[in-house]
Order: sequence, then C-alpha cells, then structure tokens
Amino acid sequence: MGDYEPMAAHVNSREDLLRRIRDALVELPDDERVVPVPRANARQTAGPERGELAELVDLFAARLAGHGAQLRRTTGSAIPDQVAAALREHGARSAIAPDGLPGEWLAWWAAEEGHRIVPDSPLATSSELEQVDAVVTTCAAAAADPGILVLDGGEGQSRRPATLAPDCHVCVVRVQQIQPSLPEVMDRLDPRRQTILVGGPSADADAVTPGVHGPRRLIVLVVE
Repeated sequence: MGDYEPMAAHVNSREDLLRRIRDALVELPDDERVVPVPRANARQTAGPERGELAELVDLFAARLAGHGAQLRRTTGSAIPDQVAAALREHGARSAIAPDGLPGEWLAWWAAEEGHRIVPDSPLATSSELEQVDAVVTTCAAAAADPGILVLDGGEGQSRRPATLAPDCHVCVVRVQQIQPSLPEVMDRLDPRRQTILVGGPSADADAVTPGVHGPRRLIVLVVE
C-alpha cells in the first residue's frame, strides 16, 4: 500500500477536545450525561441603548482618526452615494466586489465611464488583485476602543486576505455591529471562521495577512 497521512493529522485541537469530551460522556451513567453547555448567544447581553451607541460611534471615529482612517455616518439609502464619493476621492477606476456585496452599492459608481467592478474570483492571484484600485466590503463586527474592523468571510467580506490588498478599502458597518472592545466582538463570532482584523492605514503595500493591518486609505461608513 502507498503512503498515507494519518487521519489524526487533520483533527485540530478543538475537534480533539470535543472528541475527548464525547468519549468521556459515553462512559458516564445515563443520569450523569446531561451536562449544561452555554450557547454562544446566551453570553450576549442586550445591545447598547441609543445614547451608548452614539458614544461608541464617537469613540470608534476618534480611534480611526488616530490610525489615519476616516469614519463617515450615513443611512442605508445613502450607501451607494457614499461609496461612490469615497471611490471618486481616491481616484479609483477599479474596485473589487466580494461575493454577497449588495450590487446597488457600486452601481452608481460603476455606471461612470472608465469604472469597472472586479469580481472576487478565486482564480485571481495576489499580484492581480494588488493592481485593483479599491475594495468595498461589509464586516462581521467592529471594536470601538482599538478602532478595529473584523471580517470573517461572511457575505460581502471575502474569505481571502489577498482580496483586501488594494490601497483603498471602503467598509460598510452597521451601527449595531460596533462593540466596545475586541474581546466582546470575538465572543460574538463563530469560532470556526477565520477572522481578519483590519486597523488603520499601513505604511507599506504588503498584501494583507491575517492580523491587524490596514490599506493605505481606510474609509468606514457607519450606517445609523
């Protein structure tokens, strides 16, 4: 028989822990197998009040400004106009649209002559994506105190760090997605998803890698 890779090599630490817990439960008497397990959403408390949200947005704006990024307040109906304005200010002629990004957000800008939307193709290389002027995304959450955006590969976010390589990143954040701190954000995310943390503008043009990093220009549109 040819060489093979043991199945255990594909089992990560979390899966191994769950397997050991499951094996231990099998050996318990029937009346001891019911173990209360808190669900992720059970840890979540009621969301901040309107006044607290306003304070969080102000703090988030201050932290982003300290990183050299910008925060602009907007409404849902004004997102296409705000996205177009941000891309025009950067002089962007091309922009990446990750899978799941609402098409109308880029429609007005793309209708202008010389502008093109670049699909987030899995076949595109990092060097090809770096030639694109901008990227427009949503996010999974945002942490106000450190001024960090968290992307986890959901709709409108892309699962590939290379997609965030363009110099300009326009990110749309719902005000309800903003939490005070990074631990509070991470507590609400699916631990099975890979997360990418995006901070303020970076001094270099390296491709984005998992961790705190930023494009040369970061514009955050907070939808209130």
